[in-house]
Amino acid sequence: MNTFEFQVTRDGAIARIDLGRPDKGNALTRAMMIQLSSLVRELGNASDVHVIAIGGRGRQFCRGRDGAGESRAGMTPYDIRVNLMGATLGVFQALSETPVPVVACVHGDASGFGAGLAVGCDITLAAAGARFAFPEIEHDIPPTLGMSAALGKVSAKALAYLVYSAERIDATQAAAMGLVSKVLPEAQFAGAADVFLKTLSSRPRLVLETIKRYYTKAAQLTPDMASEYAGTLLALVRP
Repeated sequence: MNTFEFQVTRDGAIARIDLGRPDKGNALTRAMMIQLSSLVRELGNASDVHVIAIGGRGRQFCRGRDGAGESRAGMTPYDIRVNLMGATLGVFQALSETPVPVVACVHGDASGFGAGLAVGCDITLAAAGARFAFPEIEHDIPPTLGMSAALGKVSAKALAYLVYSAERIDATQAAAMGLVSKVLPEAQFAGAADVFLKTLSSRPRLVLETIKRYYTKAAQLTPDMASEYAGTLLALVRP
């Protein structure tokens, strides 16, 4: 199935979304972001999908947002928030609210929105040669949208350094800071990522859903409430 430039394929219980613009560094337009949000939600609600994988082809995972043809002329601040920024925030929200785990397969560089997309997924697998950056400050833009995807995953100190410095860091540094879950060897990246995805997708969907529900909700609870919630969820899903 192809939607805009996206290529969506099914591999058993794995739904794969290929960003599909290798000639443009897999950069996404606002319309593509809106479609990506819809795709993630649609696939996540399919009962036979256990995991969603987001990846791309070419040299880069995603170089960011493609703003070609966009204009703010005549738009109020509210219009800008809803019609422009809302597309980016909608992707991050869809990643968080989709009931099954979403895995970013970062084979190459991730910058700006691409870095936000990578860290916004539940699990981020990165090839050893991939690099990450939030370079918006170099264009006099505060990267608050990308920062929102990193909150709770990257420490405040690390995130502040990344956005203020705009430094491009390697995958090992990204893992140490919390942007990346696992660094895989460059030459074996595709195969190793595939093994992980197939193992994860073999787990019962109810178990995967419960795990995601807990770690996305429990962080907002007090310790005693988090403990109670953990016991309640487990009692509900245990056979």
